[in-house]
Amino acid sequence: MINSKSILVVDDNGLNRLLPGLILRPFGWDVHEVDNGLEVLDALHNLNVDAVLLDISMPDISGLEVLKLIRNSEEFHAIKVFAYTAFATVEDTDRLMGLGFDAVLIKPITSRKLLDLLSEGEN
Repeated sequence: MINSKSILVVDDNGLNRLLPGLILRPFGWDVHEVDNGLEVLDALHNLNVDAVLLDISMPDISGLEVLKLIRNSEEFHAIKVFAYTAFATVEDTDRLMGLGFDAVLIKPITSRKLLDLLSEGEN
C-alpha cells in the first residue's frame, strides 16, 4: 500500500527522471531521483519511499539486477517496484511481472498512466 506518497525514480536519462516529478509533485508526491542502479540501495537507506520507478536498461547495473537486490533485502522487499521501460511487448510485460515487478510502465509515459499506476498501488 502506498501511504506516504514518496517515490524514487531511477533512470540514466535525465528527462525520464524529470517527467515523473513534474507529473507527481503537484499531487503532493515527494519525488527523489538517482541516475544509476548502483545508487538505489543507498538512496533507499536514506529515504522513506513506498515505491520505486525503475528503468530496466541502465549502463552500470540493470534494473533487473536492482530488482533482485531489493526483493532479496528484508528491509526493502515490501517496497512497490515498477518497471519503467521503453521496450515492452505483452510477453516482456508478463516476464517482468514474473520476475517480481509490481507493474510495468511503458515510456513515453502520460500523466494518466502514471497516476493510474500509483493509485492502483494504493489498493
